Amino acid sequence: LSVHPEGHASSPLCAGPAHTASKVMKPLIDDLTLVKCSPVEKGLPGRDGRDGKDGPRGEKGDPGRGPAGPQGIPGPSGARGPPGLKGDRGAPGYRGAKGESGLPGKEQVEHLQRAYLQCKKVEIFPNGRGVGQKVFKSAGFLQSSYEARQVCTQAGGQLPSPRSAAENQALQQLVHFENKGAAFLSMTDFWKEGWFTYPGGAFLVYSNWAPGEPNDDSGREDCVEIMANGKWNDVPCGANRLVICEF
Repeated sequence: LSVHPEGHASSPLCAGPAHTASKVMKPLIDDLTLVKCSPVEKGLPGRDGRDGKDGPRGEKGDPGRGPAGPQGIPGPSGARGPPGLKGDRGAPGYRGAKGESGLPGKEQVEHLQRAYLQCKKVEIFPNGRGVGQKVFKSAGFLQSSYEARQVCTQAGGQLPSPRSAAENQALQQLVHFENKGAAFLSMTDFWKEGWFTYPGGAFLVYSNWAPGEPNDDSGREDCVEIMANGKWNDVPCGANRLVICEF
């Protein structure tokens, strides 16, 4: 509300679209003129404004943590580490139950002797002979001295080496029983002509040569045979004779 300089009130424009205030001229107190505006009507909403510019970039947030993924395939085993230190000695274990009493020394020896004699009887029957700790067993066929040695070696024995009259007699009985001619003995004179030795090179401790033997007939009789009468004769090593092994 404003007052005209001549004492009359001037009428201002009132807010509103295409509306003006109507003047109401009334006597005013103190020579003032009152102006009354008509009510303002609500207009239609305006159009949406344009988006503003992007604001400044914010600070980096804390890293997020998602759920754990499935367990992967185990990798190959690593290299074996060095051995650890030796541990402390453990406590002693419980004492075991008392075992059965063993045979006394003398009884045990006698038991072994009986078992040995029983085995020897089985070994020498029906084509073997036993003397002391030796067993002579016939293979039942003829071969050369070289082949006969191989047969006895593969069987765990050797060609016979009679060192006493008793052993020689057992061989004689076996040759007579087989009735296949003379059998090879182990002795040869390979080391020195005319000097017969055992396979290890030791000289003979017993011999039973036939009269006039050994004679090295034709200069090639380097092996020994035992005949059915128990006498020895030197023969060529390539001749075929009965194979008897000593165990």
